[in-house]
Amino acid sequence: TDILGLDRELAEEQVELKDSPVILLGAGGAARAIAFLCVSKGAKEVAILNRTEEKAAVIAEDVNRHLQSKAAYAMKLSDYGKLTGGNYVVIQTTSVGLYPNCDDAVIEDEDFYKRAAVGVDIIYNPAETKFMKLMKAQGKPAYNGLKMLLYQGVSAFELWNDIKVSKENIRKVYENMQKKLG
Repeated sequence: TDILGLDRELAEEQVELKDSPVILLGAGGAARAIAFLCVSKGAKEVAILNRTEEKAAVIAEDVNRHLQSKAAYAMKLSDYGKLTGGNYVVIQTTSVGLYPNCDDAVIEDEDFYKRAAVGVDIIYNPAETKFMKLMKAQGKPAYNGLKMLLYQGVSAFELWNDIKVSKENIRKVYENMQKKLG
């Protein structure tokens, strides 16, 4: 079961983790779970960028050890320019950009966003974060965390009640959530 909700959101948005390079911004609890998800889904690499590289390193080591992988590695957030390649799935897991600090992004450099294929911000308020705006300014799709939040609830409800929620009901709940957030 996808308690985190991100796996179902990514599938719905047709974001493929298998064989994709991934950048995780942040090294908190959500980043830890997402790192496990990405490596378990076959991501080519998972760069975990954090202000404190040691915190990211603990996650990378745990993921690699548990999943018998070498895909996850840590970097200091300020060293993002050392990343090579492109077409990254970038997942923003920090609280930077969260309401009321809507004008902030963890990385402001537009060159960073040029190297991305898609961006997912787990923040859902505001509905469009500065991270998402920077992605879209480079012509890249960007998604917020509202569906992740929804699917967390759906997964828990399904698990506890041993039922399957219909796609139609999920769609209705999502539309109501969007209206509430404005």
